[in-house]
Amino acid sequence: MHLDIRPASPLPDHLRSDDDSPAAIELRLAHALNDASNAERYGAGLYTNTLEEFAALLEPDGTERIDRWHAWQGDRLVGALTVYATLLDSTDVAAIEAQLSPGLAAAERAEAADALVALGVEQAGALGRPTIVASSPGARSGPVTARTGHGAADPTHPEVAPLVARGFALEQVYRVSVAHLGRLDDLDERRAAGLARAAGYELVRWVGETPAEHRPGMRMLHERMSVDAPVAGLAWEAETWDDARLAAFEQSRQGGGRTLVTVVARDRATGELAGFSSLILPTTGDVARQHDTLVTTAHRGHGLGMLLKLDNMVRLRELRPELTRIATWNAEENRPMLAVNEACGFEPVAYEAQWQRKDAR
Repeated sequence: MHLDIRPASPLPDHLRSDDDSPAAIELRLAHALNDASNAERYGAGLYTNTLEEFAALLEPDGTERIDRWHAWQGDRLVGALTVYATLLDSTDVAAIEAQLSPGLAAAERAEAADALVALGVEQAGALGRPTIVASSPGARSGPVTARTGHGAADPTHPEVAPLVARGFALEQVYRVSVAHLGRLDDLDERRAAGLARAAGYELVRWVGETPAEHRPGMRMLHERMSVDAPVAGLAWEAETWDDARLAAFEQSRQGGGRTLVTVVARDRATGELAGFSSLILPTTGDVARQHDTLVTTAHRGHGLGMLLKLDNMVRLRELRPELTRIATWNAEENRPMLAVNEACGFEPVAYEAQWQRKDAR
């Protein structure tokens, strides 16, 4: 097929339903493609965005560079490539993400995937990023096993084959899981039991940006998250967080009208923040997205991870009762967190593979 890949148009200054400019039309087509691609990978309705939320995801927050290309078949948008380049750390790494229209025929899909991955590798090199990270559909088991020994991928899948052909190695597989709050009748009782077990800690909650008195603690927790969360052999470096980075992170997670909900566990004796868990609440739909959850090493063994998740579940019913599901992504080798999730009622619905190619000069 004839495929025309060109840089995406700049985002419109203002989003209006009556805007028929070429840039606005292109953005609406890209939004539809994004929703269709997400539905194919994760299941219908699990990861949807409004047009405003989608546009916000494409806006750099000052901590990374975002470049996009669109693949056209005539006037039909059939694919998109996004290249992310972090600016504060891991500055030799680029992450590429290709999305394809589910309506493409098998041969067209393979051709488009190959062209987008090839462009992603080329652009990473142009940015001086010798290490490239990419994602694709994954599986719990299959012909190609992740280096962690947990999770796999199918090398014949059209979104996988171009990565294998270009020397990408399967480093890690994420499990995508969903909890249905309506099926969990004992959340209040389990939360109460968790509070009793962790009597040496108190829970502190907020919506939106971190209150000033907790910013030092949250900066520390985010830095620990960058070190403690399993990344297999992916070349992500330890992160350093200041108030500007924390503010940029929290504002970006609330782009397009979304809401960031956070609960932390604070040590009663020292006042130290021992862990946190956060949810991102979309403006529509029925699915909240679990973001990070972390308990620092010194404070493990008190059931804080499960308590923080349970507390957010109870809180979600109060804040947004129409959000009846929570989706979360976790590394398959992260058995402790998966055990917590399973105990909280999360069930697997999909798998996502993480690939890496080094020295891509």
